[in-house]
Formats: sequence, structure tokens, C-alpha cells
Amino acid sequence: AEYMGVGVRLGIFAQPMRTLCRFLTTRPPVAPTIRIPGVKYVVGVTSAKGGVGKSTTAVNLAVSLRLLGASVGLVDADLHGPSIPRMMNLNAAPQVTADNRLIPLENHGVKVMSMGFLMEQDKALIWRGPMIQKALWQLFMEVSWGQTDVLVVDFPPGTGDAHLTMIQRVPLSGVLVVSTPQDVALNDARRGAAMFKQLNVPVLGIVQNMSVFVCPHCKSSTHIFGSDGARNTAKELGLDLLADIPLHPEICETSDQGKPICITQSGSEIAKKYRELAQEVLSRLEKVEDSTVKIVVE
Repeated sequence: AEYMGVGVRLGIFAQPMRTLCRFLTTRPPVAPTIRIPGVKYVVGVTSAKGGVGKSTTAVNLAVSLRLLGASVGLVDADLHGPSIPRMMNLNAAPQVTADNRLIPLENHGVKVMSMGFLMEQDKALIWRGPMIQKALWQLFMEVSWGQTDVLVVDFPPGTGDAHLTMIQRVPLSGVLVVSTPQDVALNDARRGAAMFKQLNVPVLGIVQNMSVFVCPHCKSSTHIFGSDGARNTAKELGLDLLADIPLHPEICETSDQGKPICITQSGSEIAKKYRELAQEVLSRLEKVEDSTVKIVVE
């Protein structure tokens, strides 16, 4: 059987699953997306796989967009594993406006909002779906973003309820898919890209992360996670490879210190790659005629 374009193995659960699929596929239309006051474009950074450098890419993309002159916001939508506060060196509690909107914290010229600002650092977030949906809504709609050209969203791993909530309610202008060249990561990247395409969200392109390691001593190159896997997958999916970021210890070190490499080493080749990615994203966003996503459930 098939639900939302995905094959489902039925076995002894054939009849119950068919009933469930009929119920889910005939549910009422979802609530329409609502534009975020003051925000022109919303760009998601996704991977559908943890550990591939998605958050690092989101942070350096946001900072690079700011360095290019855009007004930028950054939303940490990974409620269960918020890493943006550390990467942006922010840990204070947000202030509230007179009309009860959260004021985003700011560093490196980027406005940032994360659930990590609202909870104890080592406390686990154990919430069910409705609470997650409400929290995501607040991070986007109950924040005073001011005039913001691009709002970058660091998506959580996977293709679950949080993703569907954002796709249904947030006017995504497009998404970037981040993956290492490894086949295991690329399998999930394909699923992520397919989900966004199926729900009519433009996929701006693929970012190949940790593509090659260059030894700082002998300068030899080693493809630890394989070679050109994301490049080949992009071609297979009819997408463009927008950036090829190497595996470099200083990307990790600067991220842990809350000082993105685009700031601390702005003249480096890596920082240049992130700036080129940011410029490409801006160029593609300008070609988006209507950034409001319409959900179609067949």
C-alpha cells in the first residue's frame, strides 16, 4: 500500500493500515501559512540526517548573508537538540516587548531565537506533538523580528511532525539540503528532498559538507566520507550543488567557541565558500515569485 507516496508494508495489519491510510489521506486541508511580520524570505537548512554539519552550515550561511549586507534572523527549530546558542555564543533569556513578543538575541549582526534560550542547558525537552507545534509557532510568530531580509531556519534531523508543522504554517521560500558524500547520509538526504518537493517547497540546492580532508602537514587529500556523493546525488535529483565544504578542524573549533569561521577567518578559502553559498542563495531567492507554500495532499 502507499501513503503520501511512501510504500507501507502491511502484512497481518493490512486492514487496520488501509483504514488508517484512508483516514489520513482524507483529512481536512491544513491551516494556511501566515507570513511572518517584517520577514521577506524564509530559508530552511535541512539534512534529514544528524551529524552532517547542518547547524554549522546554517550558522555560517546566516553570518555570510549578514556580511553581504542582508538583515538576517536565525531560528533554531531543533527543539530537542538546540545547538545554535553555543555556536552563536548566546545564552541569555530573551526580553519581552510591551505586546508580549520575544526579542531575539543578537550576535555577529544576526538575530537569533532558540528554545535553548528558554530552558536549562542540560535539561531534556520531553514534549508531545501538540506542544512541539505550539513552541515552533512561538519561535516564528511570537518573536519581534523587525525588518528581516532572510530568516534562516535550522531544521531538526528527520522528516517528522516538526517538519510538517513548519511546512504547513511557515511561508518557506525554499530549503537547502546538507549532506556528506557518504551513502548512508545521502539516503536520508534524498528522502528529505523528496518530502519538500512533494509538499511544493522549492529545493534551492544541495550543500556537500565534509567533502575532503587536507592534511595540514603533508597537504595530501583524503576523502573520508567518499568522493562526490552529494554532487552525483544532486545531478540524479535534478538539483544544483551550491557548495562543496571541506572537513576542517577549525570549522569545528570555531563553532564550539561561538565564533563562526566566516567571522574569525573571513579571508580564508572556507569563508569564501560560505560567502559564495550565501550569494547563490540570495540570487535564487530573488527568482522565487511566490514564497507562500501551498500544501497539496493527494
